[in-house]
Amino acid sequence: MPKVTEIPAKKPVGSIAKKEEIRKLRVAAYCRVSTDYEEQTSSYQTQIEHYTDVIEKKPDWVLAGIFADDGISATSTKNREQFNNMIQACKDGKIDMIITKSISRFARNTVDCLNYIRELKALNIPVYFEKESINTMDAKGEVLITIMASLAQQESESLSQNVRLGIKYRFQQGKVMVNANCFLGYDKDEDGHLVINPEQAEVIKRIFREYLEGASCQQIARGLERDGVPTARGNNRWHDSGIRRILENEKYMGDALLQKTYTVDFLNKKRARNNGDVPQYYVEDDHEAIIPKELFMKVQEEMSRRGSLIDCNGRKRGFSSNHCFSGLIYCAECGERFRRIHWNNHGCKSVVWRCITRVDKAGDCCARTVHETELKNSFIAALNQLIADSDSYLPVLQKNIASVLMTMNPESAESIQARISALQQEIIDKASRQEDYSEAAQEVLRLRQQKENALQNDTSRNDNLDRIRELQKFITSQPDAITEFDESLVKHLLSKVTVFESKLVFEFKSGVTLEICK
Repeated sequence: MPKVTEIPAKKPVGSIAKKEEIRKLRVAAYCRVSTDYEEQTSSYQTQIEHYTDVIEKKPDWVLAGIFADDGISATSTKNREQFNNMIQACKDGKIDMIITKSISRFARNTVDCLNYIRELKALNIPVYFEKESINTMDAKGEVLITIMASLAQQESESLSQNVRLGIKYRFQQGKVMVNANCFLGYDKDEDGHLVINPEQAEVIKRIFREYLEGASCQQIARGLERDGVPTARGNNRWHDSGIRRILENEKYMGDALLQKTYTVDFLNKKRARNNGDVPQYYVEDDHEAIIPKELFMKVQEEMSRRGSLIDCNGRKRGFSSNHCFSGLIYCAECGERFRRIHWNNHGCKSVVWRCITRVDKAGDCCARTVHETELKNSFIAALNQLIADSDSYLPVLQKNIASVLMTMNPESAESIQARISALQQEIIDKASRQEDYSEAAQEVLRLRQQKENALQNDTSRNDNLDRIRELQKFITSQPDAITEFDESLVKHLLSKVTVFESKLVFEFKSGVTLEICK
């Protein structure tokens, strides 16, 4: 057996010997209140004072900082700036221990809670939860943490469910909830009802008017920027997507579709577009309209028309509003649209219109080039022909009016709405009795689509009548022949121009067709 001799430690000699200093534990505190309501402010300040006092009373502890998030939910740590700063300080070696009130203050998400605890444990940094008396470095700490964190997550899920039920009940009662600070055109009165903001309402009217006059969403946005008109949030930059959302928002005609989106996961707050996954509620005449319903439906019809433009091969074409004839001129040979081109023919500059097929695929189409001056002069000639032969064309227009009036919907939008209202009441009654109302909800969605189609058909029919009567009025109000080109007449009266080799065929929105020879 080997012989072992112990060599004793050297003792300090004389005055050189000093008592070994014990390094104090650097302790940080984390505190948080769940909301930013005023009544929670005192709780927030109390937590800060409490942890300052606790740490200062421990002789072997030194305050390494108090990290406090005020008014931010603990469901996710993504937006908790102070919490993330504290974790980074731990990684930087500036903190030896964290103390907090309870697991629910630290995190209500089990996954986040355990991940951070394990991350801190790997750094040899314990977290002490006062309420539960749990130290994460204890042997049983993680088992208890898992149980308690799961309970905290269940609490958050229960709270989220209660909030959803409250919102759902308000929807069933037709109570519209809108953040007026981000909603151009409206403010809220003292009772929380939407009221028109006169100055902003003029901006909304301008957007709808310019769109119907042929402007694109991008052109409208640039025009608003040029005139220094601010957005709902006070920004000077407008986006065409924002203009489109305004044009599609039914609230501007006084109605409100509730629950367009819904929360998919209460933990990460992810929201998704509601495509029938949960019930929706449509409230009619909830507030004063900025845009009349008929005008709103005209815009929806125009948006649908622009979105369905296709070429002769069935491919989708983008809408252009750079010129009054854009999108109206078609090739008789291949069916493709004509494009406006600045032409330089041997030093002679001019503006012409050419078939897109001929431009993009030389040799596939031999359609002729149309000079813009010819196009304008031919349009003037077509109008003058209508005026000169008014005795022939006015009876045709009157016949077209009678034909349009015959295309009445079998069921009016009002009767469909009555059925919807009855079903909505049925849903409310079943929900209060905790009965299944999914079938009734699906029927409401179907009727809503049917009603929207009926409204669009009514709008389209009324629009056709307006166009026919507009041409009638134009013909009867012109004592003399037209001598100057007016692009507004193209936008209001003309539907299509077909280019043949020897003629141009003008189709008017009223249903009248005229040929002008080359």
